Amino acid sequence: MERTLEEDAVAAEAALVARIGTGDRQALRELYGRYAPPLFSLAVRLVGDGGEAEELLQDAFVKIWRHAGRYDPRKSRPFTWAVTILRRGCIDALRRRRRHPAAAAWPEEEPAAPTADAAEAAAAGEDHDRLRRALASLPADARRALELALFSGLTQTEIAARLRQPLGTVKSWIRRGLLGLRTTLTDPTA
Repeated sequence: MERTLEEDAVAAEAALVARIGTGDRQALRELYGRYAPPLFSLAVRLVGDGGEAEELLQDAFVKIWRHAGRYDPRKSRPFTWAVTILRRGCIDALRRRRRHPAAAAWPEEEPAAPTADAAEAAAAGEDHDRLRRALASLPADARRALELALFSGLTQTEIAARLRQPLGTVKSWIRRGLLGLRTTLTDPTA
């Protein structure tokens, strides 16, 4: 049985993660090149702030570096694993904001000047638009479940309760949604 292009891409990405697990910095650079744009778009959408999204993306790649040796390709695809790591960091950041709203509203010092130049800002805007289009292209059930998972901080069990669907159905919708996003966001022609 021949493998599809998607299966080949997933196998190549799993091999990169395995190489990262052995301390291969070039493999981390390659994975970053593939995943940073869609992950950054997701982080911006989740936290609503480009600077904070950059920090969360960096934190996610540090975690990928540290935990790549424990990655199990039987449990998830590499992109799904990376999204999960980033999502957890974003949810933690949002929860910290909720616990300390005054600190978020009234910073003690002047905010730092933006680090992105106009070209980077334009690229981030394009990434955001690609993410929005990618989400819109998903089936409604997968899109709704994925949006709740990514942007509301709800667990899959909470999403199942909110949507009044079995947990297994919600898990399938989220998986299909992530696969659809991965395909769309990593396709250079999209």
